[in-house]
Amino acid sequence: MIRTTITLKNVPPELHRSLKESAKRHKRSLNQEAIHMLESSLFGDQSQHSSLRQPPPVRSLGAILVSSEELNTRANDLLNREE
Repeated sequence: MIRTTITLKNVPPELHRSLKESAKRHKRSLNQEAIHMLESSLFGDQSQHSSLRQPPPVRSLGAILVSSEELNTRANDLLNREE
């Protein structure tokens, strides 16, 4: 996919501040927030038209640790089979 760059000039300070605050609230860069806002305005439904990378799903530390323990168990099982 070819991406294009645009430059916005003479952005009013209040608009810039609002966009920056919104980006911080949504944990996106200023650029990502601007793209999100443009897509929302033009396409409405973000689920079908979002060009932004989806953030990884939120996982609890417990789920990550369980996954690590499971991987260690599997690795040990494989090592024990080779002996």
